[in-house]
Amino acid sequence: MSNTSGKPSRIVLRGDSMRKEGAAGASITPGSLVKRNSSNAWVLGSANDEIGPIFAVNPDYLGKDISTAIASGDRMVTYHANSGDEVYALVPASASAIVIGDFLQAGASGTLIKRTSTNKILAIALEAVDNSGGGSAVRIRAEVM
Repeated sequence: MSNTSGKPSRIVLRGDSMRKEGAAGASITPGSLVKRNSSNAWVLGSANDEIGPIFAVNPDYLGKDISTAIASGDRMVTYHANSGDEVYALVPASASAIVIGDFLQAGASGTLIKRTSTNKILAIALEAVDNSGGGSAVRIRAEVM
């Protein structure tokens, strides 16, 4: 589903993998890469995390869109992506430019960044994004590896 701007209005673009509900342990923007903390709550993934492709999704059944952050303590839904699934994830401000086909790894604050090390490849870029001069996170279409 796309809105009139031509940009996706949901996080899961293709795929039908498992979704789970749980508590947010921090403020989380849909599309963020997330992990569980020691209190069993969902928090943002960290730079270079060796975590699986689990993304926060917008609770559209509550009328929330992808730009509405989930507040700490609120119930939230996560999408546990499988290889081949396509998601609308986040790239941080001032990130290296990404071109189609670049491998992506976990970045800071639940984002994906261009792979720069031997860290786990989480996804491959399906579009080019240059946020090297940006002051806030932007979205990217990515295929989970």
